[in-house]
Amino acid sequence: MNISHSIRKKIIQYTLLCLGLLIIFNISYWSYNQYTSINKLLSRNKAVTENNVATIISKHTNLLTAIANDDIVKDTSLLLTQRIEIVRPYQEAFNIEILGISDMKGNAVTTYSDSIENISYRRYFQQAIQKNKLAISNLIYSPISNSYVYIICKAFTNADDSGTIFASVSYSEIKNALAYQENISIRNDILNNCRDSNNNCRNIKILKNNKLYSSLDNNQISKKIKNKNTFSYYTLNNNYQLEKLTLRPLINTPWYLLTTLNYNQFLKDKFSFIIINILISILASVGLGFYLMKKVSIITSPIDDFIKESAGIIPIQSQSKNDNVSINHHFNNIISTTKDGVYCSRTNLLNRKYFIQHANITIQKYPNDFALLFIDLDNLKTINDTLGHHYGDDVIAMFAQHVASFFNHPTDLIGRFGGDEFIVLTKNFNKEFDLIAKLQQLIVDLNGSVSNSKLTIPFSASIGVALTDNETRDIEQLIINADKAVYDSKKKGKNCYSFYIRH
Repeated sequence: MNISHSIRKKIIQYTLLCLGLLIIFNISYWSYNQYTSINKLLSRNKAVTENNVATIISKHTNLLTAIANDDIVKDTSLLLTQRIEIVRPYQEAFNIEILGISDMKGNAVTTYSDSIENISYRRYFQQAIQKNKLAISNLIYSPISNSYVYIICKAFTNADDSGTIFASVSYSEIKNALAYQENISIRNDILNNCRDSNNNCRNIKILKNNKLYSSLDNNQISKKIKNKNTFSYYTLNNNYQLEKLTLRPLINTPWYLLTTLNYNQFLKDKFSFIIINILISILASVGLGFYLMKKVSIITSPIDDFIKESAGIIPIQSQSKNDNVSINHHFNNIISTTKDGVYCSRTNLLNRKYFIQHANITIQKYPNDFALLFIDLDNLKTINDTLGHHYGDDVIAMFAQHVASFFNHPTDLIGRFGGDEFIVLTKNFNKEFDLIAKLQQLIVDLNGSVSNSKLTIPFSASIGVALTDNETRDIEQLIINADKAVYDSKKKGKNCYSFYIRH
């Protein structure tokens, strides 16, 4: 039982609790910050990317609108080859790879070739004619630049029988618009609308490429794209890295903007911050804990010393596992002891009450065999009646001193039972013959005399010995047994010892 230990234990418990709460707070606060940072990053990426793509599309649609409103260009009385010549300056001015004109049947010429080609089977042409609105093709390979392009097609304004005007948009130009990258963990791509017979996205392979996202449900993605929904997926790529895929429709296009955020890359640098933060919290908590424990040790050491010293006077009896309960119980015993007294003031030996209390605990604590000695001082009444009580008191003190000197092992207990009676509990012997040798020596040591100028009176000891066994380990019973053995010694003529024999 140690107050300092008890307080240090509590300090460790509460330090660990506070450290745990601090770590949870740090992780929660850090996670919230990362969550908001990711949302802001995705929001900025969306705004910038959509604006970049919209700028490119707007440049081409504005050009087509301007051309479509040109009365000469939409004059059906002119041949397509004549009308394309009027368009050619637009191509040169806006640096567009291909500009073209078609009639209602899909016969078309371009600025690249004067020959007439039929594009009636093209989906973008059919959409532009049937819905009379802007249409954008899938990727088409261009032999002019050996690259891929999109075709933007628009019907002539207020001229149902005039056909369409169309222009090419370089795929690399769109890719540049998608290349905005505020953070290396984020990337953009274009996903076309669902158009094939199975209602699947034509370039869903962007998601399936190299089995990066093989866990995604193509049908579900296609359905959501068809319904113009904005949606997100959390998935693992082939490197087992967590990614968030967000798909949202791009305004005025049939495209979906595919934004991929790689959490591993995004959190890579930021994760070290939270680790350092947690380590600093741990070091600070450990440092504070050690500082507090050191201060507690300094403050409580006098109390601990007192408890340690008092334990030699009053045994710690509480069986509670709670140190606080044990300490409270011990202090209550100390307060009680100041009223009752523990030691005999004349002999400085334990009184009967506290001898029995200590002896009970000692016998229970050690499994060894014990011997209880009941020692009776012979001739004390004669000394008191003849020489006076102050001589008797001196003899008692001297007698007690001899007994205490003889039984000086740390586990030996010595007490004054009352008057001229003393009791000793010892386990400091190997066998019974060893104990007999000690008793023989004790009888010799306790022989003495007291005198005044006229008279000398001898004194000696009559000793009764009771041994513990399997049946008897109760201190009260041992005292009774040893007391009976004392009477046997007195019957023998005193100045001897006797062992209690069970009858």
